[in-house]
Amino acid sequence: MISVSSSAKSTEKNSANEKGLLGIISNEKGLLVADEYDDVTYTEEEEKAVVKKIDRIVLPLLCFVFFSQYLDKQSLSYCVVFGLKKDLHLTGNQYSWLTSGFYLAQLASQFVYIYLLSRFPIKLVTGISIIIWAAVCMCLAAPTNFAGMVTVRCFLGFFEGCVSPAFVMVTSNYYKKSEHGFRTAIWISMNAVAQILCTFLIYGIGKNTHLSIAVWRIAFIVCGCVTLVAGALFLAFVPFTLKNAWFFNDRERQIAVKRLLSESDQGEKDLWDWSQARECIGDWGTWFSFLSGILVTITCGPIIFSSLIINDMGYDVYKTLEYGSPSGGVQFLCIWVGVLLLYLFPKQRCVVISVLILIPIVGNIMLLVMRERGGWGVIVGSWLGSCITSFYAILLSLNASNIRGNTKKSIVNNMFYIGYSVGCVIYPQWWNYTKDHTYKNGLIVDIAAWAFMEVVIYIYRFKCIHENKRRDNLSEDEIPHYPENMDLTDVQDLRHRYSY
Repeated sequence: MISVSSSAKSTEKNSANEKGLLGIISNEKGLLVADEYDDVTYTEEEEKAVVKKIDRIVLPLLCFVFFSQYLDKQSLSYCVVFGLKKDLHLTGNQYSWLTSGFYLAQLASQFVYIYLLSRFPIKLVTGISIIIWAAVCMCLAAPTNFAGMVTVRCFLGFFEGCVSPAFVMVTSNYYKKSEHGFRTAIWISMNAVAQILCTFLIYGIGKNTHLSIAVWRIAFIVCGCVTLVAGALFLAFVPFTLKNAWFFNDRERQIAVKRLLSESDQGEKDLWDWSQARECIGDWGTWFSFLSGILVTITCGPIIFSSLIINDMGYDVYKTLEYGSPSGGVQFLCIWVGVLLLYLFPKQRCVVISVLILIPIVGNIMLLVMRERGGWGVIVGSWLGSCITSFYAILLSLNASNIRGNTKKSIVNNMFYIGYSVGCVIYPQWWNYTKDHTYKNGLIVDIAAWAFMEVVIYIYRFKCIHENKRRDNLSEDEIPHYPENMDLTDVQDLRHRYSY
């Protein structure tokens, strides 16, 4: 901890003893008092050493949890060709409802986590949610009909709803704006890694001829076990805040906090501010977050239905896995192409997003034009059409960089995932094999949504540029002066500048 007077230490210790564990947590999560850090200076080398420690400890844990989450999600699309539809007696669009039910529950969970993530330690809320969803994931092996499976999927969706908004907040609380894009891309890229490894996992289980239960049931048990390990590690090693990070010495803690204070970010707090909640209602950043969440996910059809598309071309389950496995590699490559573009053009995030959106547009057009003919055109189209995570990471980094205020940050991050969940509830209904075996309607909707996303991203860019110029033209007398330890929103803090 940062050194304080002995009397202050004694007072703090007595207070903690009186309040117990929750008192300790509350004390540690209070506002960062800027006066403590006024005299803190550091060299570039010292700052790099601090960032490297965060990268070595916190970032890998974010990656492991995000990997386990997408391992759960991706497993359904591969399990469906290993007898899941037959064993559960699925008919009509019931398979689509397994996805929609998951995201309906995730949608409901966002309203709960908006409050929990702003009121209680992110570490506890997230870690406990991970442990519960691990247990629920293993329960996916139990159902014998549609009703049982969709019920368990709903519970799974609810508890998984915590992770992504929490991770955006963690990224914002540990890293500076200039570091958000790269770090977000790292943990988002675990989506692609999970897709690749899930293929090998299902393939390996399926090749075992001595199994007494179905391949898909074992796959869900394995995924749940992986998630359980990830949750335990997250709870054990992620600190509550920078101020009590166990892997820093006193000097490193001072540097870690000071470098965030220099960007008017006070770190993680446990206060709910109704004025910030009201500000979100009319804030353009809130509704951009919500709309982009919808547009990104109503285009997910090629990811979830790619195995069915390839399987319908006459390939057996193993060939389906073989031809589908490169999709994760293509996604991973596109994510890091996006990171490279951000490195080359660090102040052009919206333009980079616009360029990366062209990849799934091309993939969806290939699927639409070549679906009836089959062949490699459809397979490659399914790979390209699945590449949505390359700019998904950059969208999340915009929230991390542009939104300030503890309550507002929680609401806006969750608004993205409310939109995300709404999109995921809707899109499976357009991908209904019973009504449209070519998935033509779903592909047309995807292409239209991507085109609209291009328009939205440039409107957002224009708004950021316009607001920054307005603030640049303000005189010093027109800018309110607040104490540095106040929990200001990006609207209140006129020294804040938006990234675009």
